[in-house]
Amino acid sequence: MVETALRMQNAGAGEILLTNIDRDGTWAGYDLELIHLVADAVSVPVVACGGAGGIADCGRAVREAKASAAAAGSMFVFQKQGCGVLIRYPDYDDIRRHLG
Repeated sequence: MVETALRMQNAGAGEILLTNIDRDGTWAGYDLELIHLVADAVSVPVVACGGAGGIADCGRAVREAKASAAAAGSMFVFQKQGCGVLIRYPDYDDIRRHLG
């Protein structure tokens, strides 16, 4: 994966959206080790994707694994796994507590 990210950067990519498809939709958290490896290897921003179960996971991806940003889907669309609802968002205090 690191080699692919380096090839993408060398081909002119301005950022890398790094998705672990095995974790996508699982709410198990991001693959922090993979994110860290790729973020250390490239000079362009790395956006973590795949596995977020809560706003704290996004914070860990940025603070611990050095992602430039974190993308999420399921945690906004489902109240819990298997229970789809209209889109919901974390409140401002949660964002500040985990990302600020």
